[in-house]
Amino acid sequence: MNKPNPWYKEPWPWLFLVPITASVIVGFSMLGVAIKTNDGLVTDDYYRQGVLYNENLERDEKAQELGITGSLTMDELTGDLLFTIDFGQAEPVSSIAGAFRHPTRARNDIIFQLDAIRPGFYTASIPSMAPGPRNLELIAPDNSWRITARVRLPLQEPLRVAP
Repeated sequence: MNKPNPWYKEPWPWLFLVPITASVIVGFSMLGVAIKTNDGLVTDDYYRQGVLYNENLERDEKAQELGITGSLTMDELTGDLLFTIDFGQAEPVSSIAGAFRHPTRARNDIIFQLDAIRPGFYTASIPSMAPGPRNLELIAPDNSWRITARVRLPLQEPLRVAP
């Protein structure tokens, strides 16, 4: 009579164990990623954010009323930004707050300050960023107007920015 092989020499137990083991490994890997990273999408003060949304619209409308337009160029190698602006009916300012906001990950946002080098010309230097879509936001120092634009980095040509 033939002596049966031990269980580990048979193919059937392994056929059942491999997918289960793979599922456990993938599950723990995903758990580790979920614990280590923050998606940055959920906010605790959602009501306040909703109220601020209307304020942002008012700032955008104010920029449109004033006729503020501009053009943004970016040197991909050095990260230097040059922003030329036509203030329309608005008073010129000495600096403009700016940000490249990542659509889904707040930790990838780049916040910068554009400083006037002469009337209508502003410059800033930013660290290198991964290519991809961003939301550009330019805000007056007194928070009275805001210009936004959707951009794809790196900029291949000057970007026209208008409300």
